[in-house]
Amino acid sequence: MRREAAATAERNLQIVARIKEVKAAHPFWGYRRMWAYLKYVGNLEINKKRVYRLMHKHGLLVQADTKLKAKRTSGRSKPRPDRPNQWGAQT
Repeated sequence: MRREAAATAERNLQIVARIKEVKAAHPFWGYRRMWAYLKYVGNLEINKKRVYRLMHKHGLLVQADTKLKAKRTSGRSKPRPDRPNQWGAQT
C-alpha cells in the first residue's frame, strides 16, 4: 500500500477537520451531501471519492439502521371482486 505524501496528508487533515465541523451540525448527512456542501457552499475543489474515503477512514459515514428495512410483502391481501364486472365502468 502506498504512503501519502506529507502535503497530501496535511491537506487531508484539514479536509477531515472541515468535515467534522459540518458533521456536528448535520449528523445524518452522507458523503454525497457532504461533498456537495464542501464543493458548492465551502468552495472546496474536492472529489466525491476522496470525501467517501476520508469519511470511511475516520468513521464518519452514516450507519444504516437495520430496523427500518422496507417491507416487500403486504400484510393484507388485495380486495377481489365477487362477481363479474363488479368494478367495471359503472354509469
